[in-house]
Amino acid sequence: MNRRYWSMLYIIVAVVLTIGVGLLGILPLWVRWLATIAVFLGLLALIGREVTGQTVETSRRSRAATRFAPGRADGVLIDLRNKISLSRLQLVLWTVVVLSAWVTLALHRTIPVVAGRLPGPGSETVATVAGLLSEQGLAQQDATTRATAVVAQLMGADAAANVDTASYSPLNIVFPQEVLLALGISVASLAGAGAIKSNRATEENGRATQIIENRVDRAQTAAANAGEQVTTLESTVQQLEALGGPEALGDSDPDVAARAAAAEAQLAALEPRLRAAEAAAARAEARAAEQATQLAVIQTEAVGELHANASPADARWSDMLRGDTVANFAFADLGKIQMFLFTVVLVFAYAALVWSIMRMPAAAGVLQVVPSLSLPAFSDSAIITLALSHGGYLATKTAA
Repeated sequence: MNRRYWSMLYIIVAVVLTIGVGLLGILPLWVRWLATIAVFLGLLALIGREVTGQTVETSRRSRAATRFAPGRADGVLIDLRNKISLSRLQLVLWTVVVLSAWVTLALHRTIPVVAGRLPGPGSETVATVAGLLSEQGLAQQDATTRATAVVAQLMGADAAANVDTASYSPLNIVFPQEVLLALGISVASLAGAGAIKSNRATEENGRATQIIENRVDRAQTAAANAGEQVTTLESTVQQLEALGGPEALGDSDPDVAARAAAAEAQLAALEPRLRAAEAAAARAEARAAEQATQLAVIQTEAVGELHANASPADARWSDMLRGDTVANFAFADLGKIQMFLFTVVLVFAYAALVWSIMRMPAAAGVLQVVPSLSLPAFSDSAIITLALSHGGYLATKTAA
């Protein structure tokens, strides 16, 4: 098969697997959700290997040939500078968690439609849910009270108030406003980060390069100063050694012998300083060489003011927590670290909310009875926190 069709084949296989797993009602709902997440991640990994792969030359039976070498599984997270992108990571996390939850629930709610056993009218929803809960060991009165609360939780307060007139719709799964805002913030952050980096890529890198050159000069000066200190100490040591010790001078002149003994003591004290100075000089020279090498690499790999890797193979996960420009890429970016922590915490907190729905008593039956469904919602404070972290991320990227 022609290589150009492989990505399409991956997508087709992923769709078939997702639908097949989602309609496999014998599996617990939470197992199907995890399997759907695994399919999504597998598809992204295969696409990443395709987009970062390259054609390499090989020899086969003394004849030149070419073959495709797949790239990295995390290739979808690598941007145009061959770096792991934090904005891409957060968008992938939100998309995988939210979309997989919606797909799993939608396919689960489609099972009774496919089987030809539609639920009863909306007026029977609470009674049906109460019956399912009573099968879990709840008393009938407690089950009815719990069923009313469960219907309100799953449908939302406004929809639950009109449940008597509602009809069952398997795909009527509402995205709460808070979830839509979270997805919108992640998309806007990706677009904003891309625009900022595009502007910086068109700028001259002279200012950033000058910063690195200054670092090279300082490192070379430090190395020279350390070398001078070593030279001075070595000269002092030679002078003291020339005096000899008290045994060499004997007792002919007590004053000279005393000076020789003092010189010997001073020599013993200078030797550790000399070794320390030599070590410091070696470190300074290594630092200067490292900075000079870094400057040479930057001058060949920089994209405007932005630092870039030579190929996708050089991308590192630490890239998403480092600065973007040639002047600060070697340092941690606190704005990125803050956004990374907030995003990871909120994504996993939202996944826990979805998990609690799929693991509640009689979840499989209840979710196929309620006329409509609403995904879990965030609190307003969580959305504000997420927006502030993304705003700080873009602000630091602009001002870097």
